[in-house]
Amino acid sequence: MATQTQPRRRASTWCCSFSPPPASPDRKLPIKSPAHCTNPTSNPTPSTNPRPFLTRRILSPGRVSPIDSDQITADLPPTPAPPCVSEEASTDFKFQLKEKGARRGFVVQLLDPGLLCDNSHFFRELIENDTTTVEVDNVDLYKDAIHFIHSTDKDFIASIVKTGVSKAIDLLQVMCTIKFERGILSCLKYIEAAPWTENEEEKLNILFSKIKFKEPIVEDIVLRLNQTADFSSSAEGDLAIHLIQQIANSTNSSARKDMQSLVKGILCDSSVYQKDQTGLNRDSLYQLCNSCLSSLKDLFKGEVSTDTRPLIEQVSSQVENLTWLFEILINNNMAEEFVDLWGSQEELVKLHECYSPMVRYELSRVSVCVFIALGKGKLQCKGDVRTQVFNSWFGPTLLDFGWLKRCPKGLDFRMFEETLGKALLTLPLVQQQRFFEEWFSCFSVRGMECPNLSTAFQVWWRRSFIRSVVHPGRGDHAVTS
Repeated sequence: MATQTQPRRRASTWCCSFSPPPASPDRKLPIKSPAHCTNPTSNPTPSTNPRPFLTRRILSPGRVSPIDSDQITADLPPTPAPPCVSEEASTDFKFQLKEKGARRGFVVQLLDPGLLCDNSHFFRELIENDTTTVEVDNVDLYKDAIHFIHSTDKDFIASIVKTGVSKAIDLLQVMCTIKFERGILSCLKYIEAAPWTENEEEKLNILFSKIKFKEPIVEDIVLRLNQTADFSSSAEGDLAIHLIQQIANSTNSSARKDMQSLVKGILCDSSVYQKDQTGLNRDSLYQLCNSCLSSLKDLFKGEVSTDTRPLIEQVSSQVENLTWLFEILINNNMAEEFVDLWGSQEELVKLHECYSPMVRYELSRVSVCVFIALGKGKLQCKGDVRTQVFNSWFGPTLLDFGWLKRCPKGLDFRMFEETLGKALLTLPLVQQQRFFEEWFSCFSVRGMECPNLSTAFQVWWRRSFIRSVVHPGRGDHAVTS
């Protein structure tokens, strides 16, 4: 007689459900009367099948009766159902995980609470105190933590690799809360070896400021976070000056522009890379500025150089260095001295007059940057310093404006004309008159080859003549726009 077997299910050690557990199956099924029995006097012989629910009856030699589908053996004990962790009869401990403020939670039922007790001091106290409800910040993380307690280290690492560093940091915090040492170590091993985003690095910094770890691998993570005692802003500033100097000495135009943009970005106060105030040394930056100015003077003097590039290209490189350094100084609130430095370049102004516009116009790029910064109010220079830079470079800028328009290199001319006029209006009215007369003379001859300062000229005219008539008792210094 063929024996019919049924696959058995493996019993888990824990189970979770949002619904109440079903009723226990540990009860005997009702016995039906043998309605189709043909020989009431015969007794069925028990089968050797470990699950004997049905019986057969022999009617005669060589004949076997059909299976009595409605008859269940009464004198044999019912076969127990495969163990299920969601059934109350086989559950040793049950508790509910609930997020703070939530009404319903997640039911956790355990067949073997000892496994949790052996691995987590938190769950051992929970089970010993027979706690039925636990409020947590994130139920899903605690579910994952319980699952990982029942997993091997290899499976645990494989799981957190799939979820990523951010989830591993969250799990690490939960592992510390439930005091699961094996889970803490596994999370730290994965985090140490994986690349981080800036947001993940910030999460680690916050976590490490709250929790002190004893595991040796933490030292490697701390080194990646730059939390070392010998690191200081002065070291950062020295490195930045070294990089700036290398870029200033570069002869590759394309690479220099890329590196200038990179270094300017990481040193800029508004940069996404900026974390703390840099330790840039003011004197070191101005030494570099003076070095660029000396190189420009040597080039215009015709000094012999080892650089084989054309003169215009060498001049352009030094001008780019100066304007770039000026932007770094502005971003670090150190640029007022640069205005004084540029305004005092009498020798360079004289050399400017000796060269053709095709070469000399590059110097006016520096003047344009200074005038724009003054017109935007980014610099708090004294009046005599502003007057000095206009005395030195206002006239050369007017003469070079046509060449600047031919080679703009990103210059916004409408913005330049507006800011140049505003910067000029910050001077005493007597000085304004002298410079506006110089502009008027140049503009009447050169036209669009000269910047259009008509708007600022009208403001100066109203201040100087119309308002002085309306308020004759006021001095020039009291007149406002």
